[in-house]
Amino acid sequence: MKDLLNIIIAERQTLLRGLTILFLLVFPFTFLPTIISNGWTLQPIIQRIPDSTLYAFGFSFIVVVASVLHNYNNLVDRKRIFDKPAFKKLDFYGRLDGLGSIVSELETFLLGKIDKYYYRLNIIDPDLKKFKVEIIPLIDFTDNEELKEILKKEHNFREDLLVGQLINLTEQDLENENLLWDRLLNLDKILTELGAVELDINEDDLED
Repeated sequence: MKDLLNIIIAERQTLLRGLTILFLLVFPFTFLPTIISNGWTLQPIIQRIPDSTLYAFGFSFIVVVASVLHNYNNLVDRKRIFDKPAFKKLDFYGRLDGLGSIVSELETFLLGKIDKYYYRLNIIDPDLKKFKVEIIPLIDFTDNEELKEILKKEHNFREDLLVGQLINLTEQDLENENLLWDRLLNLDKILTELGAVELDINEDDLED
């Protein structure tokens, strides 16, 4: 419950903005029954305003509450998985993504360094028994399309918004504390051999 309240407090402006936008989108449609029954007659439309306001606000409020609960449950699922030994051994920093957005879901991810490079780890579909872990090395691909192509062709990288790997795991797999550590250590060696340039990240900022 404390985490749920923290989400509401931290995202109160976003929630209010979402509530307002939803209300403005829904409000005109609540007049459709009156318009269908009476046509574009001004008096019935004016009389309908109090009910339309109530209906539009009620619907918008329910959608916003459902969104908050969905985000909360999503974060709980991710936290449970991140508490597994394979993630714990990495000792990465937890971060939230999607803050301040009314279209992006809140999600937590891990960010940390293995040897030479930093990595961003995210969980895709954490509510499924077999989920995907997204591994994104934070390296500079500027003027280095060749490196990107090598990673995609030889090391199963894919390119969506960022270039990274997707691996299928279960919570039971993550009981092995060396699972992700060994994989990232090997990836670190591959990137070093390929001459990948690490992004400049201030680790002090991660501790805030």
